[in-house]
Amino acid sequence: MPGATRGPTALNGWYTPRSVQLFLWLSALTPFTLGQTLPPCFPPHLNGTRTTDIRGYWKAAPELMQLPSAQKQIECRTHGAGTRSCALPTRKKSTPKPFKSGNPRKFIPTTCSLQEFSSEALDLALGSRKIFYFGDSVTMQHKGSLSCSLADRNDSAETSGRMVLRNGGRFTFYRVSTGSKGLVRHTERFKDPPPETMSERDICIFNVGVHYNEAKHYQVDFLDIFEKLCLAQKCMPCQIVWRESTHQHFPGNLGGLYVKPDPKCKGCVKVEDEQQLAKANWRNDMANKLMEKYNVPILPAWHMSAIAHDMHPEVGGYNHNGCDCTHYCNFYHGLFETWSQVLQNFLTAFTA
Repeated sequence: MPGATRGPTALNGWYTPRSVQLFLWLSALTPFTLGQTLPPCFPPHLNGTRTTDIRGYWKAAPELMQLPSAQKQIECRTHGAGTRSCALPTRKKSTPKPFKSGNPRKFIPTTCSLQEFSSEALDLALGSRKIFYFGDSVTMQHKGSLSCSLADRNDSAETSGRMVLRNGGRFTFYRVSTGSKGLVRHTERFKDPPPETMSERDICIFNVGVHYNEAKHYQVDFLDIFEKLCLAQKCMPCQIVWRESTHQHFPGNLGGLYVKPDPKCKGCVKVEDEQQLAKANWRNDMANKLMEKYNVPILPAWHMSAIAHDMHPEVGGYNHNGCDCTHYCNFYHGLFETWSQVLQNFLTAFTA
């Protein structure tokens, strides 16, 4: 056959070994996985457009234990970060996860790049702005993680959920679970606040969803009311941002979703079937569609939690009849510190 050859292959007049030709071919197919730079997860001068989905994998990172702040962070998360530290059992018969403090995990993004998290970088990115969190118990877990991560930057004597950083920025958390009563109460509180409390430069991060088990109730009970109160009109003088709901890993149920208590549960399970994962993501399908309608930025959380099946609290703890495969362990590095890293990168790009 004319032009055919064995061994070396003709390429633009040069003879190239097949292995090199294969490398060039793969480089053309996967430009960001063979040593080339990944694009930032949050491009500079981010506005209200849909934020990039972040995919990757979790990697054991024992080297993090050598950092000067490691032991202090572990101590804080064990005893000072609220419930579900997973370092200690909460009941006599519950089983803690022993690897949590001694084998921290690090999330490695593969679709885009994230600047490494540090308390100083997050403080600088926030500046003098304020962040108000409105969310359920999983959001409250992030509060505990932030209180530890930002302990060296927190100038506030308060420990009830409000942090004042060195550059004047503030974090405040408000609990909103299922139902709309809490949401209505908070919107009334901040409908016309004094400028020193909340202003147009500040950011309000909302998430409610993981405790809704039926799409109909989620739509009627929360999303419709949230749209009416805060999207179709302005309920607070701040930039609204939405954070995705996390994944659950209950055994024996479609995609890991919670259905009912299982006293025989021995642990949370990994969900690998992509079709099941897609079906289980109905909360974000509904909420993200609504946020995109109103050009609300969305902070990704689904995929990094979907592959964190072994980061849930111990079996039999926290008054669960069986397993708690909804909440996540608040340990040194892991899911919640990755959320802080995502927030830091978002704030760096977002210009209020």
